Formats: sequence, structure tokens, C-alpha cells
Amino acid sequence: MRSAHPILLVLAVVVSGVAQALISAPASWIWLHPFSWIPAFWAFDQLRGGRAFRYGWLCGAAGQAAIFYWLVDTITVFSNLPWVVAIIILFAYSALFGFYVGIFAWGFSIVRRMSGAWWPVGLAAWFCACEYLNPQLFPYFQGVAWYQQPWIFLITAITGVAGVSFLVMLANGVLFGFLQARFGQAHGEVEESSDGAATAPSLAPVRPAIAFAVALVLSLVYCQVRLRAIDAAEAEAPSITLASIQSNQDVFKRRAMMRQSKTAIADDQVELLKETLEERPDIDAFVLPEGALQGRPDWPRNHRIRRFVKETGKELWTGGSSNKKGPDGRRLWFNSAFRIHGDAESDKRYDKNVLLPFGEYMPGASILPFLKKIQGVGNYQPGDGIIVYDAVQSARFTFLICYEAIISRYVRRAVKEGANLLVNVSYDAWYGDTACPHQFLMLVVLQSAQNGVPTARSATTGISAFADARGRFLSKSPLFERTALVQEVKLVRMPSLYTQLGDWLAWVCILGVFGAWVRRGRELTPDGWRARWPLVLIAFAVLVNAVFVFGGIGPIG
Repeated sequence: MRSAHPILLVLAVVVSGVAQALISAPASWIWLHPFSWIPAFWAFDQLRGGRAFRYGWLCGAAGQAAIFYWLVDTITVFSNLPWVVAIIILFAYSALFGFYVGIFAWGFSIVRRMSGAWWPVGLAAWFCACEYLNPQLFPYFQGVAWYQQPWIFLITAITGVAGVSFLVMLANGVLFGFLQARFGQAHGEVEESSDGAATAPSLAPVRPAIAFAVALVLSLVYCQVRLRAIDAAEAEAPSITLASIQSNQDVFKRRAMMRQSKTAIADDQVELLKETLEERPDIDAFVLPEGALQGRPDWPRNHRIRRFVKETGKELWTGGSSNKKGPDGRRLWFNSAFRIHGDAESDKRYDKNVLLPFGEYMPGASILPFLKKIQGVGNYQPGDGIIVYDAVQSARFTFLICYEAIISRYVRRAVKEGANLLVNVSYDAWYGDTACPHQFLMLVVLQSAQNGVPTARSATTGISAFADARGRFLSKSPLFERTALVQEVKLVRMPSLYTQLGDWLAWVCILGVFGAWVRRGRELTPDGWRARWPLVLIAFAVLVNAVFVFGGIGPIG
């Protein structure tokens, strides 16, 4: 088999990889998505074994680098590492989290032959399996780019994001098949008929196209049913008027204010609270971002904030921090959140459970002590569980501090425990004016669509936002603007099949593909190590994924 020139192959896989950044927020060119993978499919179809893996890895790494380019600026602002090291880290990150596309490319021709006439379905399942098993430090999946299209995205209430990813990859496979049928034969080997005779591979994927059309229609019908159910629930649901406070205290301004006065940060926020309340006296509660309080509410530097609550009678839901002595006498620090209400009293403190690796703790620092010297990496401890607060206007909310709000399995537990509102408090100033705040918000709003509850988000420098139970924006703020976002939110709670069962579709794809592999894999791959090393890499990915998911998380059930 003779493949195309290497330059054309490189161009094809890089185009497909980089296109993912355009499909993602903030550009959100989702119209590219149903055919963005066709160039890579064209390349993968001509390659086998290690060559396929290498080109696929290049595709995945290019996509990761294009999506997460903001890591360079973030690292240089957040730490004492030079920009050269930051670029090296970006390359390493892209290589690690993009290698699953290499696994996908390695298995492309094998899965295509295993699946027979249904090969676009097989490839879609194979992609979803590889994507889900990939380590998930920042859990970006293909389908999440459709987050503001509830007419199709609400299928996530059944399947999770894997359902949209599956449809997208199936569309790419079907279109690729028809293009091959129109312009020439595939580069794959011949198939065998039922009597063992060699036959030319069937290119025009008619049956998969029909299956895609049926799946799409059923998805559209379900989404319309769910939209109408949410409409009906909102008509009878209580509402709450919330104000999301965005003080726009970036990294450098916050440091300068701390040098100016111990109370400067709190004083600045109180002024914005008062201005907002004068304009909208009907506000029921204010939401302040992660770290808005310096310490606990009862610390002297936060006195004016507590006095504001006592004088106005308005609730305040805010981020802060806390500490205590551990069993060995060392001081343990927690990233915390507080509900302050009534006579400026606080409910039980919530401590962040899902800590951000490399931000709030350094994996491996106990083994390699020099890692502790990297400036900007904290040494926080995880909390001991979710808290659902009974608040004003029948609100039952749970705090999701920064990174927690994008971990779907954690959010599901909060909804199962009765939350009818997700409150995400975050400090995103580290990421600058890049795509990251938009991507972060995309993954936060996803949780509303999957679980059928609204979200209120307060971020110090933005993007602050409110989303309804459809995952649709009610309002959002600009980046790096001092403002307050006021919104009436319907307290709808419509837990979904996804809330109960989680990522069942992703596991069906995993088990289905590997079941077929066990049944037919020996016929289609040579014996020995060369046939099995990608499967070893997949096992390694599962192990690394488990470390990222469960390391430093605390109890999530």
C-alpha cells in the first residue's frame, strides 16, 4: 500500500487538530465540526501500525496546543518559571493529553475492518472510548463545543457529552465514506465475504447514514420534549434574584491592594455591593468569587463585609479560606466558601474537595521535594464532602469552587443530594484575556444541561454568568470589567438519566469496541508485541486518569 506524501499527511492531521480550537469557545465555529475530522480520517486510512500512531499523536498534540495555548501566559504569571520552560510544559502537556488520538489512529484501519459495513459507527465508538479513557486534567470532550445549542445538546441529559461526541464523529465518518465512494477506493486491505473470498471494501456507508439520521431525529425529538418539560417546570418554580459580583481585582491589583491595607480588598468589594444594592434593592443574595474573603468571615479584615450583611439583611455567598492545626502540629490550609446570613452568622464552612493539580497541590512533591519550590503552587488540603445549603427563597445550593465545577462526576453527586442551584465561585485572573475563561465557562455551563439545574457563577475578573436548567446563558459579563450581574433565576431541579447513571454511553463504547476486538482482533492484527503495545498505552492512560481524577479529590462517592 502506497500512502500520500508525508507533507500532505502532516498537513491533513494538523488541520484537523487545529480546527478543534476554532470549534471550541470563544470562536465556537461548530459548523466546522461535522467534517473537521475528514482530513485526519483521510490520512489515518492510509497508515498502519506505528506510522498511524505517530501521525495521530501529532494530530492530537496539535489540537491540544491550539486549544490550551494559554498555558504559557498562565504559567509565567502564576509561577517563577521562565517563558521557555512554560513553552516546554505546553509541549509536554499537548503530547500527554493528545496521545489518545494516536491510539485512535493506530486502531482506525483495524476497527474499520472489524466493523464491516457499519465502520462509521465502529469508528465513532472507538473515538469515544479513546477520548474518555484519556487522562482528564482539563476534561474537554468533542461534544462540549455545542453547549449553547439546547436543541441538540440536551441529549447530554441522557448520554452525557459522549452522546454529542458520538454523533459528531459518526457524521465525519459518514461524510468521509461518501467522499471516498465518490472520488475513489479506500487504501485499506480487501475484506472477506461470508464464503471467505476477497472482496473490495464497501465505501458508501448507506446503512450508517440511515442510522445517523435516525439517531439525530430521536435526539432532536428528545431535546424538544426536555425543553418543554423545563418550560413547564419553570412556570411553577420559585425564583431568586441574585447578584454576581465581579470586582475585577486581577493578580497585580490584588497584590498592590494587600500592600496598601489589610482591609483594602474587602473595602473595595463592599463599595461595589452597596452600589449594586442601591440600583437593585430587590436582590435576595449576593455571590462573591473564590478568595473574595481573606480568610474566614470572622477575621477582622472582613469586618465591613459582615456589617453589610447585618445592616441590609441580604445573604452573601462567598469564597474565602481557612486553616487549622493538623495532628502533627502543622497548619493545614483549605480553599473555603461561606454562606453569611441573618445577624452576619455563617453556616457550616465548605472546604473545596476537588483540588487543582499543579495549582493547589503539586503531585509528586512528597517524592521530589524540589517541586515545592515552584512559586504559585499551593499546599491545600481537600475537604470532607459536599454541603447543600438551605437558603433564601427556597434555594438549595451547593458551592463548586473553581475546578470542581468542571468535574461532572462530582457535580452529579451534588444534584443527587438535592441541590436546585449550582454556585460556582472562581478566580480566573491567572489566565488573562485568552480563550481559557471562555473554555472554563463552557465546561461549567455543561453541568446545568446534563443535570437540569441552573448555575450562578462569580469570577473576580470574569467571566461571571447565569445559566438556566437548559445550560443556556441568561446573562454573562465581559472579561476584566468591574461590574455586578443581577439576574432572576428560576429554581428548577430536573435530575436526568445522566445524573443517575453517569457516563454509561462512554462505557458502552469502550466495552463494545474491546468486545469486538477480543472476538476478531487476532484475525486482523499480527501476533506479538507490535500488535499489543497500544493496548498497553491505553491501560496506562486509565491508570494516569485515575490518578488525576481521584488524587486530591476527597470523598466523591
